[in-house]
Amino acid sequence: MATDVPGILIVDDNEDNRYTLELMLASDGYERVTSAASGNEAIALIEKEKFSLVLLDLMMPDLNGDEVLKVIKSDPDKRDISVVMISADTDADKVSQCIELGADDYLPKPFNPTILRARIAATLRRHSLRALENEYLGKIENEKRHSETLLRNILPAEVATRLRNGESNIADHFDDATVIFADVVGFGKITARMKAYEIVACLNQLFSEFDRLAEDAGIEKIKTIGDNYMAVSGVPTPRANHARMAAKFALDTAAATARLRSRLPVPFSIRVGLHSGPVMAGVIGTRKFAYDVWGDTVNIAARLEAASQPNRVLASAATVKGLGSDYSLDGPHKIDNKEDRVLEAFSRKTACSRHFS
Repeated sequence: MATDVPGILIVDDNEDNRYTLELMLASDGYERVTSAASGNEAIALIEKEKFSLVLLDLMMPDLNGDEVLKVIKSDPDKRDISVVMISADTDADKVSQCIELGADDYLPKPFNPTILRARIAATLRRHSLRALENEYLGKIENEKRHSETLLRNILPAEVATRLRNGESNIADHFDDATVIFADVVGFGKITARMKAYEIVACLNQLFSEFDRLAEDAGIEKIKTIGDNYMAVSGVPTPRANHARMAAKFALDTAAATARLRSRLPVPFSIRVGLHSGPVMAGVIGTRKFAYDVWGDTVNIAARLEAASQPNRVLASAATVKGLGSDYSLDGPHKIDNKEDRVLEAFSRKTACSRHFS
């Protein structure tokens, strides 16, 4: 953290130089000052302790200061340590080499104490500012990841990417998709005597299982409306087998509801409606926006769900056409919709796990 007491490491093979620097730093109020008599000793200390600044002699008998500097700056966990080179060698090439390797400063020996104090104070300030910057950047990255997670919970991944890339009006037409509506049968009567937190807990347990099934199956959840769960297959990624995917998902939700009955305070039954056809999809709103699907296909799927029976999935003839011979069906049934049209639909009890209901 940037508020930690700065640790300073003096690296010099000359004992008198180390002692002089220790006294000076102690008199200036620096509480954490450590010394090393060689490059290898310095590296060992840096591995064990956290330092903000290293005062590093260039010429040493084992590892030269530039070699120690390379070790520090090549380690991602240590490259932020500030390094000031102190040496009697004033060769311009040596100085420039150390600066290129990442040294913050370079002072000749014998050093001027006043100038050294100023350089140490300035270097520690820069180190502190870098630490603060890294801390803030870390927080920004965490917030960014959190925002990404929230965005992906609200929108399909492909749509979230398009929004991040600058699209502001996302609306697409899909020639063929399957819309799924699942509804808890008699929800109002079942929950009339339940407390709010009990109702929410039941629905959360049930719909969380539906969410898991949808993710596993490649089905896009659109929204929940009270006790009604809406999803779509083939949007936003078109899929040739969207009807089969939707049928399997519908049966899986019914099976999941049956499994959960013994763990819910009140047993629930669901009914499901499916219809396939063209849909439009896009992001609606600028605040609390949502990815939604609309069109006649959505309305018909909702009507089929309302006309279905407990523990049954009711599918339109358009959806059944896309199922081939995968499922055994009951029907056809004639279903009236709100536009005075008669729909042809097929159903079967969901208890038969490989039979479409």
